[in-house]
Amino acid sequence: MASDYVILYTQCIVERRGISQISGFRSGQRRLRYRMKKILKRTGKVFCLFLLIVVLVNVLLPLFCRKPDEKYVESLRETEFTSETEGTERICCIDDNEEALLWRLRMIGTAKESIVLSTFDLRADDNGTKILAALNCAAARGVKIQLLIDGIYQQLFLAGSSDFQALASYENVEVGVYNPVTPVNLFKVNYRMHDKYLIVDEKMYLLGGRNSNDIFLGDQTKGINEDRDILVYDTSEGQGESLNQLEDYFHKIWKESCVSIKKGKQSSRYTDAYRHMEEIYISLLKRYNDIETYSAWEKDTIEANKITLINNGIEAGRKTPQVLQTIQYLTENADHVIIQTPYVICNGYMYDVLQGISDHAKLQIVLNAVEKGSNPWGCTDYLNQKKKICQTGVHIYEYLGDQAQHTKSLAVGEELSIIGSCNFDMRSVYLNTEMMLAVDCPELNASIREQARPLKEKSRHMSPDGRTEDGQNYEPREQDMAKRAVYALLRIVISPFRHVL
Repeated sequence: MASDYVILYTQCIVERRGISQISGFRSGQRRLRYRMKKILKRTGKVFCLFLLIVVLVNVLLPLFCRKPDEKYVESLRETEFTSETEGTERICCIDDNEEALLWRLRMIGTAKESIVLSTFDLRADDNGTKILAALNCAAARGVKIQLLIDGIYQQLFLAGSSDFQALASYENVEVGVYNPVTPVNLFKVNYRMHDKYLIVDEKMYLLGGRNSNDIFLGDQTKGINEDRDILVYDTSEGQGESLNQLEDYFHKIWKESCVSIKKGKQSSRYTDAYRHMEEIYISLLKRYNDIETYSAWEKDTIEANKITLINNGIEAGRKTPQVLQTIQYLTENADHVIIQTPYVICNGYMYDVLQGISDHAKLQIVLNAVEKGSNPWGCTDYLNQKKKICQTGVHIYEYLGDQAQHTKSLAVGEELSIIGSCNFDMRSVYLNTEMMLAVDCPELNASIREQARPLKEKSRHMSPDGRTEDGQNYEPREQDMAKRAVYALLRIVISPFRHVL
């Protein structure tokens, strides 16, 4: 009997200790969960604070625009932008999207030694993949290829593309990413590479405003933008002035500290992607049978007296408005100027430039009507700033056609044309890398002015005094209630951010 009491007593002690241990374990779990919640809460606060700082830096720092550089103006006065004699570089103006694709395929298809493609927005969509397929074929035959791509769009549109990764894997292919998306670079995301050019064999190049995707290339008819490129062919075997300027520019930006460069390393895992691009290229050869044999470069181009490259600087940071300063200088003696731009977003200096041109010249700006514009930010700011733009003395033509205009060009007087990637907005003037060509060619100038005529006929014309008049082919369109509501909201929301739109 005594032994039974001892056993029972021992069991009670063991059970109490077990209960105590379980209770202690559960209490420890609660403390651990509490601590984890506290750590997560603190981490969340730190992360939110970090994001807030990133946003503030990226919004506030660009507010402090760099002022025009007087020394740069002096250098402009020492530069010759015109010539009385014909130069060695010939040009072709490309305004049609399908022709823009064809010229690119011809350049890549006939390349023998080197290809440089610098682009803001290359996508692995239908026509972007056609470009990749042509480059893949060039790489396979041993052509040295250098691709330079804006960091944000490379991450958004190419990081997951097996076709692009396969092309980048060739040993003779190098990919440079301008201002790549990294934690360190989060404070510099506003500084984009907006350049768009293609150089082949150091004897020809194409430069303009088109990105490398379905919106700007090929025969699509819906959801597209119309734009303008200039093909420049050098007849002097590498002595072309603007060609050398562009090559120098590329070599400098390629070596810039903000550019991350990766060299190819071939792998068998891309076999399917290689086969896919080869199939696409075979179909291209059937459709465009001269892309590897085309040779009429001189015949299909026209003479130009002089071509000069204009750029905004290459660093990933706030920029001096060199492109706009050059435009201001080149329009000083003109009596009429036509500007084509998708939209207008100005600060004080930019308004002064418009006013200065209007003081001595008839200044016309052709831009997208709000009903058609493909950039909601540009359209919204225009609604807010329209009156202020008119007060500079500008004649505004609000184009309302079948396709949105993405063209960035000027016809200055009757001889000089300026064409490239620079929009008439603060982002292009102060933040992005931008490239424009100043071309002394009366024939090109006349062509641009003639091509602007039907655009103006499909526009609502607003005079400097505020009077409006519909062009003879203008067909007004009503915005639906939803779109009007969105614009009404955006007009309020974007005001503090208009300098980075």
